[in-house]
Amino acid sequence: MRLLFLVLLLANALLFVWGQSHWGGEAAGREPERLSRQLAPEKLRIVSKDGKAEAAPPQKACRRIEWLAKPEAEAMLSAIESLAGWEGRLVPRAEEPAHWVLIGHLADRAAAEKKRNELRQLGVTENEIVEDAAQGPFVVSLGVFRSQTLAEEHLQALAKKGVRSARLGKRELPPFRFAVELTAPAQELPAKLPELIRDSTHLVIGECLAS
Repeated sequence: MRLLFLVLLLANALLFVWGQSHWGGEAAGREPERLSRQLAPEKLRIVSKDGKAEAAPPQKACRRIEWLAKPEAEAMLSAIESLAGWEGRLVPRAEEPAHWVLIGHLADRAAAEKKRNELRQLGVTENEIVEDAAQGPFVVSLGVFRSQTLAEEHLQALAKKGVRSARLGKRELPPFRFAVELTAPAQELPAKLPELIRDSTHLVIGECLAS
């Protein structure tokens, strides 16, 4: 009896040790084992209810293409908008106002023609009559310059010929060049952008301007 008791006691001890997974590694289904069996957890993807993985939205990139004539810009914009996931917008290039040498605030065309005749008598033949709401209604234009220095030099030359009523003003110039800002998937842009500009070597490509 005593031997049988000792055998049963030893069997119970062995069962206890086995149940606590002290032999043969950790028990199946325990949290430490599940964690150790995870492979590349950073690659886990969220799936929708139908079991399909939800793709992350593609990264976008923006480029600005400058020095386009208006027909070029419109054609490029049309090509951009035909590509899936591509967007474009036309941007007129801001032109700085020019420096204008003029005789302004003439009441009508007759007064402007009279002023032109006076200029011819002084030997000033390069001029034209312009309708201008800000400086007019009629103006005799004597020259438009990008440089203020050149405009002032021209004004001084006219004064030496006896032209006393001329002065400097500003003249807004219409934009003659345009830029196109395009937004596209970043992976597609390097391959497709050269195709858009292959026929134009004068263009300047840069980052989009902050809005």
